[in-house]
Amino acid sequence: MRPEELGPNETFGDGGNGVLFIGTKGKMMCGTYGENPRLLPTSRTDEVIVPQTIERVTDGADGHYGQWVDAAIAGYGKKELSSPFEIAGPLTETLLIANLSIRGQDIRKTSQNEKGQTNYEYPGRDLKMIWDSENMKVTNFDEANQFVKREYRSGWTL
Repeated sequence: MRPEELGPNETFGDGGNGVLFIGTKGKMMCGTYGENPRLLPTSRTDEVIVPQTIERVTDGADGHYGQWVDAAIAGYGKKELSSPFEIAGPLTETLLIANLSIRGQDIRKTSQNEKGQTNYEYPGRDLKMIWDSENMKVTNFDEANQFVKREYRSGWTL
């Protein structure tokens, strides 16, 4: 829902996408990829000065891509990154598991009752999926693992 602190002529996020953070001291919004963060009401953005404690990557997304390319050329462990693989890898895995959970709740099983009517069941709904990171699989809902790895056609394997 649109935050009540946002004025009637103010755009939420960047107009196409946005994120709303609700904290103990107020609310904040930003656009895609965390760009243009603002406090709500937006008039607070100019009033509150937060000291910068973490160095920012210049050139936004292009700067992150540039860092990645420079690090790949330099070789593993030879260039400091603002988002090192040791942090970015597990974070990405966490987000992909969330997508796996969303896809898993749409898995449908069909059965027929004694009258010949088709019944539909969605066993992945309201289920806390247990993830085995080392083996890259869901341990308590095997049907969801079809979205983790694929079987390639003959001649198209990796």
